[in-house]
Amino acid sequence: MSVLQGFRLQDALDILIIAVILYQAYALLVGSRAWNVIRGFVALAVLWLIAGQLQMQATRWLFDAVAPVGFIALVVVFQPELRAVLERFGRGRFRTAAKGDPVQEIMSAVRELATQRKGALIAIEQRTPLKEYSDTGTRIGAPVTAALLQTLFASTGPLHDGGVVIKEDMVTHAGAIFPLSDKHEGWSVKHGTRHRAALGLSEVTDAIVIVVSEERGTVSVARGGELRSDIAPAEVLTTLQEAYA
Repeated sequence: MSVLQGFRLQDALDILIIAVILYQAYALLVGSRAWNVIRGFVALAVLWLIAGQLQMQATRWLFDAVAPVGFIALVVVFQPELRAVLERFGRGRFRTAAKGDPVQEIMSAVRELATQRKGALIAIEQRTPLKEYSDTGTRIGAPVTAALLQTLFASTGPLHDGGVVIKEDMVTHAGAIFPLSDKHEGWSVKHGTRHRAALGLSEVTDAIVIVVSEERGTVSVARGGELRSDIAPAEVLTTLQEAYA
């Protein structure tokens, strides 16, 4: 009981904040490339402690010389992850609801494009703004319609190779360039550049990205750094409904 006598509400809040930060960091890093880097740093820290306990002077001198630049090295190595953490905290909990109901329009376009085997790459903005990637394309600024999406991807013009960005119920840009994922695990020849771009965008933002395969006429969805390939229309519809819930 003596331990709890000096425990204040501020202490509980302090513990909660630290726990949330540690959990968010773990959820962001686990399974990523940075996770292996962290394990490497932990191994070096253990070696440092062992060198100190065994009085290994040369090893201790080396670690002591490198330690001052260790923090700068961490910032450089984990720059993408640190940026993602700041974006996650800055997203907030709410976003503006779409004025119309673009779910059926997008779904109709995806079905038709898949039937015709016309490749497509559609990113639906969530809480993270996509302006950085939208600006690489051509501004459209038109309401979401199945006809517009089919026209953009079915044409042979310069816009059909890039991605379409949808914000709420508006097609904001077309022909946008998304960052390519360098993930190799679980990758196969059926995943082309569009799939890699969809996964890459989902790794750095919370956007929902729909891909229509030009070769096979199948539909895939990238979300949260994961790519679900060749999914059924019902799953695509569910994903769209969640995006606009």
